[in-house]
Formats: sequence, C-alpha cells, structure tokens
Amino acid sequence: MTEHTVSVSSKRTWVNFAPPTLLEEVQQNLRTIMTTALGTAPGSRGIGVPWDIVDEPLHIARARMTGVLMSAISEQEPRAQVTRVTFNEQSVEASMNGRLSPTIHFILAGEGAVP
Repeated sequence: MTEHTVSVSSKRTWVNFAPPTLLEEVQQNLRTIMTTALGTAPGSRGIGVPWDIVDEPLHIARARMTGVLMSAISEQEPRAQVTRVTFNEQSVEASMNGRLSPTIHFILAGEGAVP
C-alpha cells in the first residue's frame, strides 16, 4: 500500500486529457476538486467544494476544510481513499493572511484498506 499526495501549487498546471497513468489521472482530478468552487463547473455543478469556509477563523477553517475535502473526494473521486489532510502554511505571511494550502494524502482504491 503506497500513500500518494497531491497539493495545490501556485504554479499553473494544465489539464491533461490523456494522463499516462491512473495515479496521474486521480491526482489531476483531486487537484480539480480542491480548486473548484462548488456549482461553478459548467455541465458538472456537483464538482468542487463549497467556499463559504473562507470567512472562518483559521483553526475552524482547517477542521471544516478537512471534512469538506474528505467528503467531496469520497463522493467525486472514489478511486482515491483519503488517509489524511494536512495544511502547509508556506510562510508566516501566508498564515497571517489566512491562506490554507491543503495536501491530500491518499491511496488508490484497491491498493489496501484505510486503517
């Protein structure tokens, strides 16, 4: 059982319509879920996460975002089994401005059971 990660980076990534591996496809889908506001994807209004969390205090936003991401991923990308969600505050300034940068740790479905 191998744990994989995916995070939101500040650099632009393009959509690959033919990812060469299942892992890359799932990582791309997770990144899309993490960065899409719920209801804004034309033709797929159920994709994404609600962004009403942005006005919460940081410690509450972290807890709520963890739950929201785990729920959205289990519903929208069942090939990924989330093992944990961590947050990387890249700098003191990012933390002070309330910028959360989640990292999803997951295994591919079928690689093993989540403990």
